[in-house]
Amino acid sequence: MKASHLAIVCSALAFAAPAAAQTSFEGKTIRFVIASTPSGPTDMMGRVFGPHIAKHIPGKPAIVYENRPGAVGVIAANYIANVAKPDGLTVGVLLGMVTSGLMRIEGVQYEPATLRMVGAISATQVLLARNDLGLKTAADLLKPAKPLVLASLGTGSTTDAANRLFLDMIGANYRYVTGYPGQAETILALSRDEANLANASHSTYLTRRESIRAEGLYDAFLQRGELTADGAFRRNPQLPEYPTMVEAITQLKPDALKSADFAAYRSVVGSMAVHYSFVLPPKTPNETVEVLRKAMADALNDPDTRKSVVDMIKSDYDFVPGGDGERIVKALEKDYNADPRIGVRLKEIMAVK
Repeated sequence: MKASHLAIVCSALAFAAPAAAQTSFEGKTIRFVIASTPSGPTDMMGRVFGPHIAKHIPGKPAIVYENRPGAVGVIAANYIANVAKPDGLTVGVLLGMVTSGLMRIEGVQYEPATLRMVGAISATQVLLARNDLGLKTAADLLKPAKPLVLASLGTGSTTDAANRLFLDMIGANYRYVTGYPGQAETILALSRDEANLANASHSTYLTRRESIRAEGLYDAFLQRGELTADGAFRRNPQLPEYPTMVEAITQLKPDALKSADFAAYRSVVGSMAVHYSFVLPPKTPNETVEVLRKAMADALNDPDTRKSVVDMIKSDYDFVPGGDGERIVKALEKDYNADPRIGVRLKEIMAVK
């Protein structure tokens, strides 16, 4: 199995889990509270990995799923932080909870660093572009065949913030169309020619790549990239042919790498290291946390799990152990608090008061 590049972030702080052999979930039911509507990428993460994780939990408990969508994941995160009992029987399957929590966007009632992370799946994003824009290189975004129109989920979306920060940094002119309820709808907007730029998770893109190319209307153009231990951005190994947005910025507007926009971009993309987070309430006992961490690690590092999941979703995954994930969140929190430009710029571009 490939090693997670994100685990390297915390390799110097590797920990030994305390013995927790006595904890058993026999005869119990664990509820996965999913921060999205059914069939979305976050829902897929919970339902695809849930059965595999359950097999490795002592006592082999039943798993049930509950969708709590809304406010770009904030409703589910608030529930885990403030309502769910810290007994290990409620696991939040959250998305993008770090940036929303650090920014304290409207409705947020949780601190990201206090949630106990069981594990996470990292993610990157691709920028989809309609073929009739005539884009061959990133420089063509400055002189497209048609005016750029970016489909968006709207206020509070860190995904949209990263796209807009990128386009602003390179000096592209574009129109920003909001109001789409989910990623599926923004992608559909490309097919309908309502927009000519949209975002997709790399897993969604890889799952649909054959049908996208058969349709022939749009395709991936750039990728967000992934932040590594040395602070650089790399191409996702599953998408080696697509340049990162940082490569494009470096080529077109290198001075922007010192800007507030780039500091904000770096924070948002860094949070993608734990984009799909499996978390427990803040006061969950350490012993319980470690049992579930081990179960998730054993499950996602199991070659049979990987083969089954890849066959199902047509995409590999990059697993981040829970302890590493918590340290990543704390590092992002530290950076966010140390550079006030990040919060100011994100709140401005995300229209958050």
